[in-house]
Amino acid sequence: MKRILFPLIAMLATATLALGQGPTNQVNTKSNPPSLTEEQRAQTEQQLNDAWNKLPLESKARIMRLHRALSQMPPEERKFLHDRIERFLNMSAEDRDRIRRNIERWQKMTPEERQQAREQFRQRRKEFEEKWRQEHPNEPPPPFLFRSQAKPTPPPPPPPAPTTESTE
Repeated sequence: MKRILFPLIAMLATATLALGQGPTNQVNTKSNPPSLTEEQRAQTEQQLNDAWNKLPLESKARIMRLHRALSQMPPEERKFLHDRIERFLNMSAEDRDRIRRNIERWQKMTPEERQQAREQFRQRRKEFEEKWRQEHPNEPPPPFLFRSQAKPTPPPPPPPAPTTESTE
């Protein structure tokens, strides 16, 4: 599931942008609440139909497959994807470009390089969590994107109780 999650998010976000629903176009749901007039509704529908008709057949087929897969997902996974897509659509153009470059770099990596990158990331995350627990003993580390899918980290042990031995 994790292997297809990020490409799925990227494709859905790209498809949403291609259909004119991104922040640069005024056809997104935040700028057009459900209480549209009939004329506004017709205009919006026409804009979306025009954008759809401009897409190549391969893109339309991909979007339809993604829509079908999204419709069949459990609600919590659908919400997760929706939140990630919204975050992507609300990013600056520079941030979206950075993400696209990272995707391209990842795709060019060999399976061995990807595995090495994952291991390095896990090691850095582990070091970060250990440092966090030392600096913030009563706080859990900040949330992590796929934490619910990872093995839960046991809470740190309580500090030792002070001893009250006398020296007599």
